[in-house]
Amino acid sequence: MIRNSLYQTVYNRKDKRLHLGYMYKNNLMKRVLSNQMFGANPILDSFIAYIEAYLYEHIEAVKQIKIFANPALDKNENRLN
Repeated sequence: MIRNSLYQTVYNRKDKRLHLGYMYKNNLMKRVLSNQMFGANPILDSFIAYIEAYLYEHIEAVKQIKIFANPALDKNENRLN
């Protein structure tokens, strides 16, 4: 389908996306690291925030690769979990 197609809204009109998976944007490092590492040192907190943003971007990049490598999906698909 073309990116700005008139019919794109027709395909997405009745989507009920209830199970979107785990929202890991700001919770990734909190689930992996010990609670004692957070709030103890401001330098360490800024480093953990940097690493978390870095990991989040890599996970999102993998989603884009999944879309690109799958011939059954439209290249402009953005609803992959």
